[in-house]
Amino acid sequence: MKRIIATLPLVLMLAVSACEVNRNIPPLGKDFGNATTHNLSQHIINPEPVTAGYGAPALYGPRAVGVLERYKSGTVIQPDEESTGN
Repeated sequence: MKRIIATLPLVLMLAVSACEVNRNIPPLGKDFGNATTHNLSQHIINPEPVTAGYGAPALYGPRAVGVLERYKSGTVIQPDEESTGN
């Protein structure tokens, strides 16, 4: 028990000296984190985009009418089956 008490100050000194602060590291600048903020802002959707309020895009009339009629009647033309392999 005496040996533990005698070595305790030495162990504490070694532990405290291992936590030395490095004074050569410059402090963080005022603009630290701006890259993260910029990247985050690029991923946020604009709730009122410039193109809002212009309605549906222009379509070729006869073709659009045919598509809507086929959709309403349930006779949609199925696409051809294609393979991505050999």
